[in-house]
Amino acid sequence: MVPFDELFARNQGALTLKQQQTLYNSHVVVVGCGGLGGYVIEQLVRIGVGRVDVFDPDVFTVSNCNRQLNALTATLGCNKAEIAALRARSIHPLTTVVAWALDFRDLPQEDWPAADAVIDCLDSIEARRDLARLCGEKKQPLVHGAVNAWWGQVGVQLPGDDLLTRLYPDRVPRSSSTSSPSVLVCTVVVVAGLQVSETVKLLLGQPSSLRNNWMHIDLKHADFV
Repeated sequence: MVPFDELFARNQGALTLKQQQTLYNSHVVVVGCGGLGGYVIEQLVRIGVGRVDVFDPDVFTVSNCNRQLNALTATLGCNKAEIAALRARSIHPLTTVVAWALDFRDLPQEDWPAADAVIDCLDSIEARRDLARLCGEKKQPLVHGAVNAWWGQVGVQLPGDDLLTRLYPDRVPRSSSTSSPSVLVCTVVVVAGLQVSETVKLLLGQPSSLRNNWMHIDLKHADFV
């Protein structure tokens, strides 16, 4: 067994030993294991969250290789949740990683994990709305992230908040375009890091200016608002 104190020794200073233990006792759900999700899961494991459940029904394709951590020649055609969990377990044995190779909406609500926080790494507005509603019903905090080309956004919705409703109101028509959006790996990595930092603050009970609010990230002009 890897010694706990040695494994997370370089977290100390930024985190106290008590805070590290709190993270180890925490449970996080990541919905979407592609671009954002792959990097989010990696960071949750490396910072020491004790249990991570990961959801994704999709498989890796060649077009994922420009930005998705786990999209490799060897993983093409493999389920994203299962591959993310396999990699995460190889980092160290102290985090329990549970892979759900399905759409989170296909899981009976009574089987939904009793997590301390949920991270939105989806790429569908409809799915994000559904996840926000589920988190509201389960009274779970939700950390939202989205990316497009050089731009991204991150926000935190606590139970009773309406952040996702304001970001994605039902009255906004869906795009009729069938082309896939441009997504750069640099944007994905930055947004994923911000999502993890917000999640860690939630788990540790620390304040955040992004609660029921959001940050817009513009990497092209180095602007964070």
